[in-house]
Amino acid sequence: MTNSTYSLVEREVDLLHRHSKAASIVKRGPLINFEQAYKVMHQENLDGLIVSEPTNLFYLTGYYDHLGFRFDSPTMFALLSKDENKPVSIVMNQFIYYFCVADSNFAWRPDVFLFTGWDQPAEKSLASIGRLEPKASAPVTWRNKNEVPISELELNRLRKLTKTLDAIPESADINWALSKAIRSLDLQKATVGIDNSVIKHSIDSLGLNTKTVEGEYALRKIKVIKSEGEIELMRYAAQNNAEAALAAVKQVRAGASYHDLKAIYFGECADRGCAPKLLQINTVNSEIFNNDFKDGDAFAIDGVSQHFHYTGDYGRTIFLGEPSKSMKRATEAISIGWDAVREAIRPGVRYSEIRALGRDAIKKAGYDFGVPVTPHSVGLSHTDEPGKNGPGALWQKDDLVLQENMVISVDMPVLNTGIGGSAHLEDLTLITKDGGEQINDVGDRIVIV
Repeated sequence: MTNSTYSLVEREVDLLHRHSKAASIVKRGPLINFEQAYKVMHQENLDGLIVSEPTNLFYLTGYYDHLGFRFDSPTMFALLSKDENKPVSIVMNQFIYYFCVADSNFAWRPDVFLFTGWDQPAEKSLASIGRLEPKASAPVTWRNKNEVPISELELNRLRKLTKTLDAIPESADINWALSKAIRSLDLQKATVGIDNSVIKHSIDSLGLNTKTVEGEYALRKIKVIKSEGEIELMRYAAQNNAEAALAAVKQVRAGASYHDLKAIYFGECADRGCAPKLLQINTVNSEIFNNDFKDGDAFAIDGVSQHFHYTGDYGRTIFLGEPSKSMKRATEAISIGWDAVREAIRPGVRYSEIRALGRDAIKKAGYDFGVPVTPHSVGLSHTDEPGKNGPGALWQKDDLVLQENMVISVDMPVLNTGIGGSAHLEDLTLITKDGGEQINDVGDRIVIV
């Protein structure tokens, strides 16, 4: 083996190790910061939350609802009460639990309400709605042909399913299962935040007195303060994304196209177990626009990908050859602004103060560039903070105060043309009690290829 072969093997081992470590965090179950969740529910006068969107289900359970993602429609629910003594409850299809959830061997035990179907045709059971639950059909599993012993995988699925149904027997449909979950959490005469109108429809059909209100605002207030597990996952997401972006741009040469660079970045993300979301090149966000690179080009990149659904966000300026004087000045300006912001970041600082600090530092250093210096919280989405207009409103950025265990980006693009290219600088920062910690390698502010 050559040294380069050893290097490649070591790289693959390192990436696999990272992915396995991240998987072990997810295996613990809910990623949500429970302390923050209970605090926010009391602040927002909510007795509980009921969610159905795949990202929120993952947040509350550790399980990503691939069925809901593929259908683009809810297929299961997760419930959280403001009563800290009550567990998270899950309502889902019995076969999907057996076929998809059991394999994860989550290291936690929620109350799981599984549903199968009605044992009799629907038309014969309609009279029982609102009175007595129809008899549920038997659980469905793969049929054993008994020709060879079944695998440990299948045995584990059967054990998990049996244990779950022994604790809470199957229901006749999703609404009956939801009714039982709501009653188990004493939410039948409560106010709950929801993330999809399907939940309201189901609750209304049950004849319960549960009041539903828009829950996205409360969920964002919770998400902005990360749990210990989320912080670990954000470290992997940030670093993997930064490495993928750098690896991609270092392969670019004159004659390559924007589409080529995107394809390389997407591949580098996949190598690291990340799902690419976007790569902005030279301020272009269009998925279909294309152009060729040439010697002397100077362009910004902004790469976003997700690792176990947590988001990396990274920006740099790339030079194909020697940069022009004006582009050097642009990158110097945003570096000065970012350094000033990094020194000041700590709990208690407002978004507006961050913007002012960065812009003032650039101006005082004698640079006349338009740099927005825009902070935003990053987590399960590129921007996960609550908006200023409250529940149900169109999202608009609020002037948030930094708190410990937030993860933020501060966007530093240069909003000027006629300078010979485009420039950007962006890293992810964990807010600690003492200041800010970079969670991706900062490295050079510019990349010369």
